Amino acid sequence: MKALAVRSTLGQENGAPAYRVVHSSADNFTGLTVDRLGEVFLVEQHQAAARVDELIAILIGHFGPNTPIFFKKRYDRHSAGRSGEQVNGPPVAPEFIVEEAGLKFSLNLTHEAHIGLFLDSREARAWVRRIAAEKRLLNLFSYTGSFGVAAAAGGAKSTTNIDNKRSALRLARINYEINNLPFNTRTFVRSDALDYLARALKGRGRYDIIIVDPPPRFKRSGGRWFLADRDYATLAARCMALLAPGGQLLAGLNAMNVSDDEFFSMLTAAGQLAEKQVVFHSTIGPGCDFPPCPDRPRARFIHCGINDPCWETDR
Repeated sequence: MKALAVRSTLGQENGAPAYRVVHSSADNFTGLTVDRLGEVFLVEQHQAAARVDELIAILIGHFGPNTPIFFKKRYDRHSAGRSGEQVNGPPVAPEFIVEEAGLKFSLNLTHEAHIGLFLDSREARAWVRRIAAEKRLLNLFSYTGSFGVAAAAGGAKSTTNIDNKRSALRLARINYEINNLPFNTRTFVRSDALDYLARALKGRGRYDIIIVDPPPRFKRSGGRWFLADRDYATLAARCMALLAPGGQLLAGLNAMNVSDDEFFSMLTAAGQLAEKQVVFHSTIGPGCDFPPCPDRPRARFIHCGINDPCWETDR
């Protein structure tokens, strides 16, 4: 299979295999993705009509009958289907540690819909690690803290991870521990991200780097809904207002109904809401193992900063 041949050396280049093997329509398997995580493969079905049996048979034929394969029905409305199960190979524990660029991350292939690490953020994590030295980092929608781990490994002065799920923050702490990274009780904060930003803006503390990568749709505290195409500009505006002079915002979005142009427009609108001028620096894509899909945006992350006249007068 062409997808396997293209990615055959990626694992060796990263020190350990943790990469996408099949990326939906880009690899002619619409509605399906396959990730290699060490010696384990995870097949996720996103559409009911996807050719899942054919794809699993190809994996077994290429890697051998003893290949451990886990499977999840991501389109399933019932949590049991989304949690997944092992469907091939000798039984292996669904909890294990995978490495990425020398950093360790704890995974669980059957506990929840997501495994604990988003592979399409690998390039962005590497960027954060490169620039983090002596910086104060705020990681919103932190999930299991992978951006915080990358920043701490890069010598950040402080890292603050915000998530509204206790289980995610527990795994974030484990990820810091297995990498022997420093943290304290303030490193992990359970909170609605927008509520945290509203509280933080009342204080004097500011951040040098802010990571914001929300789900495209989720229920907030109090039963309110966040919809990316409607609410992202407000969220980003609060982030911009919390940046220290010279601070940098890494804005992420993985919403199939938002184009790259619309994503840039949202950040421009955020600057207007925050009364600041947005300066766009670059986009950071998901990596070479995520080839472009016709139905997906390409700019996984946008790196930007702001010009604020107030900074000049404060000096």
